[in-house]
Amino acid sequence: MFITISVPRIARRWLVATAALAGASLAAPALAVDDAAPMLRAVPSALLSIDHNRATIVDRIVAEWGDALVKANAGIGVEQLRATLQAMRADYLLAASVAGSLEGLRGVLASSLTGSVPTGGKVSAKTLGDATDDLVYTPVVPCRIVDTRAGAGGTVLAGQTRNWLAANPAGNFAAQGGSASNCGIPVKPAGVLVNITVFSNLAGPAFMVAWPFNQARPNAALVNWVGAGSQLANAVAVPLCVGGGCTSDFSIFSSQQTEMVLDVLGYFAAPVATAVDCIAVASASTPVAVSSDTLVALPACTTGYTRTGSQCAGAANIPSGYLVETNATGCLYRNLSSVATFNATATATCCRIPGR
Repeated sequence: MFITISVPRIARRWLVATAALAGASLAAPALAVDDAAPMLRAVPSALLSIDHNRATIVDRIVAEWGDALVKANAGIGVEQLRATLQAMRADYLLAASVAGSLEGLRGVLASSLTGSVPTGGKVSAKTLGDATDDLVYTPVVPCRIVDTRAGAGGTVLAGQTRNWLAANPAGNFAAQGGSASNCGIPVKPAGVLVNITVFSNLAGPAFMVAWPFNQARPNAALVNWVGAGSQLANAVAVPLCVGGGCTSDFSIFSSQQTEMVLDVLGYFAAPVATAVDCIAVASASTPVAVSSDTLVALPACTTGYTRTGSQCAGAANIPSGYLVETNATGCLYRNLSSVATFNATATATCCRIPGR
């Protein structure tokens, strides 16, 4: 099938790349054109080529990005990716095939599920307040959440996995050998920054891994030690279990027996919007001289606030004076009297943008 369209330089390059991806080809004469001017050409329909070669394109995308998506904890497995791509509209599949990055592919996958238009990998899967992506870091005073010498199930044995809490807003960490407080974490966060210390090791080399509860253990060590008696510490960001079924927040695995202490340094949580906060900032009373125009400047807003409106006052009930205009600078008053002045003010409405 052929269609006739106007093909400027960028569009021709895109179609050539698409045809190469789908195993199609463009006739040589179609490329022998002046790049400076659009021309009419007979070219294959890119979307038709995508549909005819869907299985091949899906296989290539899965081979290139499947494992990377799993390792990135994107919440989608290889077979789920394949099924999603197979069911995609041709335009979304085309966008996925030229995404160019893991983040770009995630954006196309997200837009295909919501029905928004794909934009070649520039769509972001993040939204304001997203529980896993749009996060704000809040530091806390270093606070102990785990100490295997005083609780938390005791010494971690070789090859053992333990499940612990990293946040307990309504309680404390005494059962895990930690603080008798909530460590200043008032919410269930998406992740925490913790300093992990291992000591009293009986053997090495060894390693320790931490990951979100209810997920597969990753192949990435957070602490490594080489021999018995080693004492090491490492500050790491640990993502936590989110959603249903989170009876614990995170899991740890140690390849050799060790004691362990975890001190939380801060947490990552979705931003919390504050209420809109608006204040009025008035200028000093300014005299408007006889037979003259006077601009009463709007006062500046205090730090953290933005001017969103204004109000002018002072000319009411004075026959000889009136407000000429209000502009971005201030309030312009005119005094028609040749004998009497009057006073006027300019007030700025200043608001603080919501957000943590």
